[in-house]
Amino acid sequence: MAETTLDIQIEELQGVHVVTVTGPLDSVTYDLFREKMEPLVGTSSSRVVLDCTHLSYVNSRGLTLLARYQRLAAGTLSFFGIAALSERIMRAIELLGLAKLLTLYPTVDEAIEAARSV
Repeated sequence: MAETTLDIQIEELQGVHVVTVTGPLDSVTYDLFREKMEPLVGTSSSRVVLDCTHLSYVNSRGLTLLARYQRLAAGTLSFFGIAALSERIMRAIELLGLAKLLTLYPTVDEAIEAARSV
């Protein structure tokens, strides 16, 4: 049986909000994800790292939302980095041409380091 819930944990590490997601980002979990992320992303000088180590799936709506958060971060001089995506999700992002729009990091530690330097 496929997962239908998304667990979202948020912690602050030296001024960087690390959002750890576990499960799928799809039509069922989209609103929950948006509800948790909206207060963090797009505010001036915010620094957010999305830890996708345990993200099992993301649909097109979810990818569109990630691209929106990236644009918001750029417009407010804040930081939004996406880290530790699975190879399967990375391939989908590359095929859709989103790799050029999103700020991606191979590991959570690299994303946190980049966020701290902003």
